[in-house]
This record gives sequence, structure tokens and C-alpha cells, in this order.
Amino acid sequence: MDTTPLRIAGPAGTLAGWIRRGTDPSATPVLFIHPINMQGRIWFDVAERLGPERTLVMPDLRAHGGSSAEGEFGLDAWLDDILAVLDDQNLDSDLHVVGGSLGGSLAVCLAAARPKQVRSIAAIGSSLNFAGADAKDVLDVFDEYGVPGTFEKVFPEITFGPDVDPAVIRLGISLANPNPVEIVKRVWEATVTSDSTPRTPSVRCESLVLTGQFDATCTPALGMHMAHHLRTELTLMPGLGHMPMLEAPDRVGVLLERHFATFDRLHREP
Repeated sequence: MDTTPLRIAGPAGTLAGWIRRGTDPSATPVLFIHPINMQGRIWFDVAERLGPERTLVMPDLRAHGGSSAEGEFGLDAWLDDILAVLDDQNLDSDLHVVGGSLGGSLAVCLAAARPKQVRSIAAIGSSLNFAGADAKDVLDVFDEYGVPGTFEKVFPEITFGPDVDPAVIRLGISLANPNPVEIVKRVWEATVTSDSTPRTPSVRCESLVLTGQFDATCTPALGMHMAHHLRTELTLMPGLGHMPMLEAPDRVGVLLERHFATFDRLHREP
């Protein structure tokens, strides 16, 4: 896939990421928002399965990937990063937004903030909040094992579905947050205390909610809660865990292409 690195001045330091320029200027671009404590490259396998006509943008939020770890962390701070990337790339017209985990919640925030721009959102392994999550337990694990050790422990045990290829687990670990443990802990704490539910009444676009059958982080129950508030139905993905974009990029790509085409067609109809 022919991607170009992004590097822009964000509201709290440098923002990095990737862009694939589309071949058709009239095709609706797609913004991909990565899960928390991952990075934009997590979408590469899915992006390779999408048609070449669309421009695809895959930024690293602050404190992730190649972006600076400065400023505040939370829904509004990360939304500011997303808006900065869109404005820098002159993406001010119609847009599809795809988010993984908290990225789906951030897609909701963007759709609420720019209802005339966001044509659709797709939330993959996502939830509006993290009801029932124990922030302290996870923070204790980071203190005990450090950043690489925590991901090496958690990913095989609870992140992926039971039949995932070990190579996929290794890929996930390689894409995890490279920042020091105190930064990663702040990211996690900001995530589990967030809630985008109050913003859903302002979302005017159509939505797709995909949840893995074995997702232990954004559970099917949380996926159903999200789908209900977005006035759609939950699509359950059998056999998968929290990272469908890595576990089954072919299936995710097919569902996204169908989703984009449906709402592009509706947009064109009188």
C-alpha cells in the first residue's frame, strides 16, 4: 500500500500518522481512529483491502505512535488532535469515520462536533464508556510488568479471540504504545473514565457497530449499549476478540466497503 507519513503541528505538540491518497477526488475519504494505546498503523491491513479510490487518513493521537505526549488526555483533547489533522489536510467536506475501541467513541465525538461533515461512522470493538472496568487493577499491572510486559501478558490472555494466529498477537504487541509507563497509565486512566454517551443525541449520521464475540474489553453488552444510543443494530463477529481489524481484516474490509457504499448511494439519491 502506497502511504505517505504525516507530520503536523497539533494543538499540543507534533502529530504523526499516515495518509493514502485516493485515485478518485469525488470518492468520500475515510478517517481511521486507532484504539487507545495503539497507533494509526493498526489499520494498514484493513486499508489494503479497501478500493484505491478513497483517500485514507490514519493519524496517531497524542501520546501514541510517533506523536508528541504533551498536553491533556481525554475525549476532548484527542478530538482536538483529530480536528487538527483534518484541517491540516484540507479534509473539510464529507467524511466516513472508522474507530477502534475508544476510537469508536471518538468517532461519535467527531460526528457530534461536525454533523454536517461526517457521513457515517463505524465503531469496531468499541463502546461509549467502560462501565465495570477497574482502572486500578490495570494500573497495578503496568507498575508490575512495565509497558511491553503488560501488553505481552494481556494480549494473549484477554485481547484476542481464542483461535487467533500467534503472528497476529505479535503484530499487536509491535503496534502497542511506545511511550513510558507513566504516559501509558495516564492514557488508560483517561480512557476508562470517559463517556461519550451524552454526545449521541447530536449524532445525525448512520452508524455501524461491530463487536467481537469474545471481546472482554468492549463487551457485546457494551456494544449493544452503543448501538442502541446510535439507533442501529449490533453486528456480532463470531470467534473474534477486541481487535477485529487485526484478527480478521478481510471480514472487516468487506463490511466497511458495504457500509461506505450504502451511505454514499443514499447521499447521492434525491
